[in-house]
Amino acid sequence: MIQNKQKIYVLTMFLMVMLLSIFQNTTGNANVPLAPVSEEGFLPNPFMCVRDARKVPDCVDAVKKFQLNIITKECCFVLLSAPEDCFGMLFPMRFAIKIMLKLTCRLIGIHD
Repeated sequence: MIQNKQKIYVLTMFLMVMLLSIFQNTTGNANVPLAPVSEEGFLPNPFMCVRDARKVPDCVDAVKKFQLNIITKECCFVLLSAPEDCFGMLFPMRFAIKIMLKLTCRLIGIHD
């Protein structure tokens, strides 16, 4: 008897969730882009991001591997001037890496 009541409760909750999800009308997020938007167009150009970052040899690899002694002033200028969407393409943990890069660049003598 108790198992039947539990089944009925579970089925009722499932049905309510399904009905609510079907009949829910959302408004307000209609003009939010699905991907990061660059200044030039709808999507960032990954080739431009990589080309700019590769101007300084071993820069991106040094930042990815946290080899702070290899990071140069040129590397700081190139990476900190990159758009936010490019920075996200180059580094998987962009927020942590950007903070680490800013601190390292300040130690080198570059202030943003």
